[in-house]
Amino acid sequence: MVANLDLEVDELKAVERTYFPTPVLDRQWAQQREQWERDRQTVLSAAQTWLISHAEEFGIKQGYLFGSVIQAERFSNQSDLDIAVDTLSVGDPFGLASYLSLQVNRDVDVVPLDQCHFADKIRQIGRPWSTTKSPDSELS
Repeated sequence: MVANLDLEVDELKAVERTYFPTPVLDRQWAQQREQWERDRQTVLSAAQTWLISHAEEFGIKQGYLFGSVIQAERFSNQSDLDIAVDTLSVGDPFGLASYLSLQVNRDVDVVPLDQCHFADKIRQIGRPWSTTKSPDSELS
């Protein structure tokens, strides 16, 4: 009886190791990831364009986009838009987030860098935006 039990366990382990090809699911998953990447690029572009054009109306001249919207392969249909601003005490960052949310049809999270323990990381890897033109942009 114990030998029979050992045989069943070995058979189950063999089944667990067996690879079952799933080309239809693989293809659908690849198509979904491609769609999410297109969506990410669309949201990123729309957010940058809107922020550059409208953020100053809310008293905010610069900030960072960060999180899944700037990282390929991390964005999905559930992703929100993360923006960082220097402080909440200048301008109306929540008004900005509300209008930006309507523009990109996503929830928008606002992170104040002066209160954030990972602010340096955001400044390093985030995508900066500014409502003022840089000297380089005037040369092109």
